[in-house]
Amino acid sequence: MAAEHDDLSRRAVFKQAAVGGVGLVAGSVLTGAGGDQASAAVEQVAAKDEWLAERASFLSGNRLLKTSGDGSMPPRTLARGIYRPRSSQEIADLIRSLPAKTPVASVCGGHESSNAAMFASSEAIVLDMVHLTSIEFRKDGDRVLVTVGAGVVFRELVEAVKLQHGALPVGTGPGVGVVGYIVNGGLSGYFSRRLGLLGQCVESLTVVTAAGDIRVLAPGEELFTAMLGAGSALGIVVDVTLRMEPESVVKHAEQRVVSFRTRKEAVEFARGALRIQREHVLPDDSVSMEVVVSGAKVVVVTFVFYDTFRGSVADFVTPLEELAARLNLPVAMASHWSSWYQTAAALWPVITAMKGSPLAMLQHCLGTEGPPDDRILDFICNTVIARAPLDEATFSIVEIRTLGGAAASQGKIPSGNCHHQFFVDLITLYDAKNKTVEERQAIADLTTRIIDEARHVDGLAVDFSGTHSQPDDVGLAPSPPMIFGTEAMAKTVQRLKKNVDPENRFRFHPFAKFL
Repeated sequence: MAAEHDDLSRRAVFKQAAVGGVGLVAGSVLTGAGGDQASAAVEQVAAKDEWLAERASFLSGNRLLKTSGDGSMPPRTLARGIYRPRSSQEIADLIRSLPAKTPVASVCGGHESSNAAMFASSEAIVLDMVHLTSIEFRKDGDRVLVTVGAGVVFRELVEAVKLQHGALPVGTGPGVGVVGYIVNGGLSGYFSRRLGLLGQCVESLTVVTAAGDIRVLAPGEELFTAMLGAGSALGIVVDVTLRMEPESVVKHAEQRVVSFRTRKEAVEFARGALRIQREHVLPDDSVSMEVVVSGAKVVVVTFVFYDTFRGSVADFVTPLEELAARLNLPVAMASHWSSWYQTAAALWPVITAMKGSPLAMLQHCLGTEGPPDDRILDFICNTVIARAPLDEATFSIVEIRTLGGAAASQGKIPSGNCHHQFFVDLITLYDAKNKTVEERQAIADLTTRIIDEARHVDGLAVDFSGTHSQPDDVGLAPSPPMIFGTEAMAKTVQRLKKNVDPENRFRFHPFAKFL
């Protein structure tokens, strides 16, 4: 009965998100602490364990396997000191004051899936960017630019951009750090086909180097490009300036929440939905489609229609509704959004409701550079969706997105996300509080078996996204060309790493072992 109650509660959250979508957040942060006034001493965190518990949105499911027999949670940061700077000058002064080989980690939103920066090492310091929350807009001819501090999270940025009637290809999670997302090549399932990756919208970066120098990087510089996928291994980003688009780039969005009772029903509905995605959406860059199979026993399908769309919305939505009717699956919710903001904020209640003590996560991605063939769709349905630990780890999802479009046609950055049109996310997510060590191990093993089988499917890429791959899996590490997009881009990043950080101070990038 408890599990049934949890499912009903989570469906209610899906309903709230689907029906509401707007006005979900009271207040916004438009400006905050910042400026370049050096202070006598950088604020330091005294209670490190409390800091970790507050700032870590989740813990790596791999880390939570290393626990005591009674299931208690021993993970704690190893960093010798945690600092909260308020300016680039404070960061530069602090870097210069330390021995040249002292490792430095940077924490923006606390969502990196292996927790490498937060846990750091015993000789390292951590810079928590929580005070760098300024968001400033300015006109540059016909363009509108927004400069975002390294402590800003997406909820704050979306609220600020809404007031400016703008749009950006933002991430879905309201608490994800904007800068951390950018410097690891993050994608937007709703907006990247029209606006590209958020890193492709960057006009400049303010960076503190390993030597303690403050630099402003601009397009045309090799280091500028490298920062947009390997940034946390190359420097400390203080702020980033983005090119904003008008809110009118999103014309309309439709979401349908379809309930299922058995995994077999979920598989068959997803199979039909993915055929609609392949045959009708992937060839048309003016629309995106996302299919999410959830442990809450719902499949959430979202269509986003851009300003370039000239067709009929019904041509996309009606076949999906007919598919649900043929399978005798109820459409529990139907939502209609008419703005970029409504679309960007729609899933905030769902994501915010996912809590744990701690929340454990394992994340992997699969994809193809072109439309997937029947063999790959069958694998996604019959293996990934059919066997994902949605029952054992009830916050888990299988998320299938359309990419390509502007993300593929705009200037390439060091991210495999630029090169894939069909994107599948397997996110294993659960509250670890009431799970034994054995249960956590079983969940991790089930996830690993699925990903291991995926590596043997011809034409299916595995773990090519810096923001959607698990860096701390033993024996399953992706290759540098996959994470950074191409072999040439990986070699460029590796060369720059040696030049700008010869002592490897910035060693807590999720995939630092490549560098």
